[in-house]
Amino acid sequence: KKKKKKKKKKKKKKKKYPKMADILSKTMEPTVKTSKDVLLKAFRLMATAKTLAEKYEANKEITAKYVHATSRGHEAIQLAVGLQLKPQDWVSPYYRDDSILLGIGMSPYELMLQVFAKKDDPFSGGRTYYSHPSLKRDDMPKIPHQS
Repeated sequence: KKKKKKKKKKKKKKKKYPKMADILSKTMEPTVKTSKDVLLKAFRLMATAKTLAEKYEANKEITAKYVHATSRGHEAIQLAVGLQLKPQDWVSPYYRDDSILLGIGMSPYELMLQVFAKKDDPFSGGRTYYSHPSLKRDDMPKIPHQS
């Protein structure tokens, strides 16, 4: 009898790729540290933007005639932008940029003055269509006239 030699099958070694989390933890170390104060300010402003949106929607009989749209869903990115802007910068917000305006230092009251076209509206004294702000305060980014 002839003995049949059994050939051992060589196991192919699977290539081991590093896990994405390992790659990111080594290559994307944060270069900017955000202070706790800035994070708390951003959280408060996000809550303020959310509250404004809820107020406008709860009172839609009044606010709807002023064609108002909120920054709902855009709060985080808009505040990230608004909080980075300096007085020497300029910004050109559009009709859903309430959160950017809060981020640069506008108060909710000032935003409401604009929504309702009141004479104390800081952008135009109630003379321009909603969400066409212009601003030239020394302590805030500049907003060029957009109409």
